[in-house]
Amino acid sequence: MSQLFINVLSQGEIVKLHHNTLQVFEKTGIKITHTETLLKLKKAGADVSELSQVVKIPAKLVQELLSMAPPIAIETGINGKVLEVGGGNRYFHSLILDPFINDYKEGKRLPRLEDVRRHTIIGESLDRINGMMRMQFPVTDIPEPDCYYKTMEVFLCHLTKHVAIYPTSEQNCRDWMDIYEVIASTAGLDVKTTPLLSVAMAITSPLQLHGMNVEIMKMAMERCYPIISTVCPMAGTTSPFSVSGTALICNVEALIPVLIAQLYKPGHPAFYGFGPSVTEMKSGHDLYYKAEKMLWKTIACQMGKFYNLPVSGETGGSLTHRPDMQNGAESFAYMLTSIVNGQNNMGGIGSMGNANGMSQEQIIMQCGLLDMAEYLAGGVDMSDYKLAFDSIAKIGPGGNYMVDEFTMDMLHSKEFFQTPYFDLSGGYTDPCPGMYEIAHEKAKELVANYKPAVSDKIQNAIKKFFASKYNDKTLAAY
Repeated sequence: MSQLFINVLSQGEIVKLHHNTLQVFEKTGIKITHTETLLKLKKAGADVSELSQVVKIPAKLVQELLSMAPPIAIETGINGKVLEVGGGNRYFHSLILDPFINDYKEGKRLPRLEDVRRHTIIGESLDRINGMMRMQFPVTDIPEPDCYYKTMEVFLCHLTKHVAIYPTSEQNCRDWMDIYEVIASTAGLDVKTTPLLSVAMAITSPLQLHGMNVEIMKMAMERCYPIISTVCPMAGTTSPFSVSGTALICNVEALIPVLIAQLYKPGHPAFYGFGPSVTEMKSGHDLYYKAEKMLWKTIACQMGKFYNLPVSGETGGSLTHRPDMQNGAESFAYMLTSIVNGQNNMGGIGSMGNANGMSQEQIIMQCGLLDMAEYLAGGVDMSDYKLAFDSIAKIGPGGNYMVDEFTMDMLHSKEFFQTPYFDLSGGYTDPCPGMYEIAHEKAKELVANYKPAVSDKIQNAIKKFFASKYNDKTLAAY
C-alpha cells in the first residue's frame, strides 16, 4: 500500500531541533511566575533565579520528565464514546463561537445566542465531529457578563460529545469544573476518572508561563482532564522572524506544559502542539493562516511524534472570511498536512477570517475538505487484485470495462472519492448547487431535524446551576 508523504524536516534536522531545544531550556531558560512550581523545579535540580523567576532546566531533567508523559490521552463525553487520542488515531473538534460570524445572508457580523445553539446542534449531529470547542466570547443579544454563562448553558444543553475548554481566567476554569461536577453527578459518572473535558492552557511567548495558567493546569490535574498546550508566537514580534527560528521557540514552548504536568503528576496526559503566526511588519497585524502554517504544522507533527506525545492543533482555517477559492486552498493545505503527518486532535473545524471568525457553512464545507484529505492521505492500493491485470488481459484492446466483473465488484468499494459536501456532478446536472449552497442547505436540515440528545434530567440540572449565576434573573427562563 503506497501512502502520501509530506515532510519538512529530515531525521537529522529533527535531532538538531531537539538539541537546540535542550540548549534553550538549559542556557536561556524560561520564566515562570508561580512560586510553587519554582520550588518544585529547584528541588528537581533546575537552576532557579528567585529574583527574575527564570528557570534553567538541565537537559537530563527535561528528558526525565518527557519520559513520564503518556503517548495516549483519553477523552470522552456523556455519550460514553471513548476517544484514544494518540498513535495513529485522529479526531475532530468543531468551533462553536468566535468573535465574528460569517452569515449566509448578512455577511460578516457579531455573534448571537442563536449561533451558539445552531453550531452546537450541527457539531452534535455530524458524525465526523468528535468534540467541540466553545471559545470565551460575548454574544450581542445578552448583556455582559451574563452572556458568558448563557452561552455555556445553551451549549451544554445541546451536546453529549467531548468538550475542549479554553479558560480565560481561574474563575472561568472553575466554572467549567463546577458545571461538569453537576453534569457528571446527574449522569451517574465519576468526575474524577471520566475525562469529559480537555483543558487548554497558554504559554505567553516568548518563553513565559504565568501563575494563572499553572493554576488552570492544576485544576485539570485534580481530575483526569488532558492538558492542551496553547502556543501561538508571532514571527517577528514574539518569536524570531524566520520559519525555522519560530519553529524552535514553538518546540520549547510546546514542551513546557508537558514538563510541568509531569512535575506535578507523573503520567498525566498533555498534548504537544503549536500554532504560530506571522507579524505583518507594515501594520503589526497578526496573520494566523498564511502559507507558512503548512510548514509549521508539518514540523509540529514530526516533533510530536519524535517525543511520542499525542499531537493537537488547529486544522483548516483561512485568512479570509469569504467562502472563496483562497479559503478552500488554505483550509485544504493545512488539513492535508495534519492528516498525512498524523495529528491526533484536529480542532477549530469551521474557522475562517484569520482565526477570528466562523460559520455554520464553514463547519460543513471543511468536513467535505477533510473527506478529500483523508482519501488522498490513504494513498493507492497496489495489491495484485487492485492492479487488475487479469481484467485488462480479459477485456483487451478496444474493449469496455463497464460491465466487467471487476468493475461490478469495485462499485461497492470506496476506491474513488465521494463526499456529500462537494458538487461532484461535473456540470452534467442543472441546477448544480455549489459547495457553499450545499453546506447552507445541510445546516438548515441538521438544525430542523435535531432531536435533543441530552436528557431532560441533565438539562434541568444545567439550567438550575446557571440560574443562580445570572445578574438578570429573567435569563433563567430565556
